[in-house]
Amino acid sequence: MMFPFLKIAVSNLFSKPSTENFPAENVEAKPNYRGRISYDAEKCINCGSCIKVCSPSAITRIYEDVEGGQNITYEFDLTSCTFCATCQDFCDQGAIQLTTDYHMVAEDPKDLVVRGTRFKKKIPGKLQVSDACIHCGICAKNCPQEAITVDRKAKTWEVDHSKCVQCGKCIEKCPKNALEFGESGPEGVLWDEEKCIYCSICAKKCPNECISVDRKEKSWEINRDNCVQCGICVEKCPKDALQIGTLE
Repeated sequence: MMFPFLKIAVSNLFSKPSTENFPAENVEAKPNYRGRISYDAEKCINCGSCIKVCSPSAITRIYEDVEGGQNITYEFDLTSCTFCATCQDFCDQGAIQLTTDYHMVAEDPKDLVVRGTRFKKKIPGKLQVSDACIHCGICAKNCPQEAITVDRKAKTWEVDHSKCVQCGKCIEKCPKNALEFGESGPEGVLWDEEKCIYCSICAKKCPNECISVDRKEKSWEINRDNCVQCGICVEKCPKDALQIGTLE
């Protein structure tokens, strides 16, 4: 009774250790362990879905304009990452993978930042839609930046070019191949003959006297050389017969 733990101590001398012999021996992580992030910049299409779904805001995107295009860098801060793998789940291109590497001890926080840079050539022109569009809305649903707006009832399609990152997801998903990046033609005032009532308000309000309207002959003309696209005629038209758009 003087040594109640003697039996247990002697037993442990001849038993295998309960712990791993680390770091003397390399110990593999269990399957599906979510460890250090691996990022393949060449697979990335810069859709930004990973940034959008990252709850701790651990992903940063950096643009650098260079000759012929841009250098796009993605940084993953492992000091903020919760290793939830949501970024991996939302990456359609397989550019983000969570590895089984759990060796993430560092003195400098910069050593716990995973980064990758990809050069993206400048795409000429902007996103355009053709008459083949059936206004199904699939492009809008798949746009990670919510840059596309589709109204199925009104049969309208619009894109906010300031939001578009030219990732090409909408083009890939379009069932009618109605989308493409291309050079846009010159813009100017567009006239809808069916809506126009030839009231001549646009001509009266035009500061440069670019528009001529003949109510008797039912004709409408514009001098595009003098037009500055101020939009006053569009704003004052009572029938929405005018708009600023791409000229054919």
